[in-house]
Amino acid sequence: MAAVTWTSDLSVGVGVIDEQHKMLVKHLNDFAEAVAAHQGPSAITPTLDFLIEYTNFHFAEEEKHMTWANYPGLQQQIEEHEAFRKTLANVEADFKEDGATHELANDIDTLLINWLLRHIRAVDLQFGKFLAEKGITIGQE
Repeated sequence: MAAVTWTSDLSVGVGVIDEQHKMLVKHLNDFAEAVAAHQGPSAITPTLDFLIEYTNFHFAEEEKHMTWANYPGLQQQIEEHEAFRKTLANVEADFKEDGATHELANDIDTLLINWLLRHIRAVDLQFGKFLAEKGITIGQE
């Protein structure tokens, strides 16, 4: 699996969210690389733990900003975020049960990375457009 490179089409136009997305992509890449290299639990577990914690942090931040901006797509975001959390939990369970397998590496690529990229391009981008149309800015940009 090739590492995902951040490209301008992933920018939602909100600095703080874009920076968090870059971190998610980086840590997904790190996790995928560790699994693909069949590194042991001592190398993979901290990366996976950080990814889970950072994902929860990021989703909470996005939802907080969406609530503040009275974004009409908030409920869809919450549902999508919960679906990703469940997928990530399933990947974590598979890792704990079977270790760094070829199947796990494929799941990371197809389930996690592709989901995140699709979500940013299809759903998060709409939030960025909403903010721009309403003239709303979010701090730390």
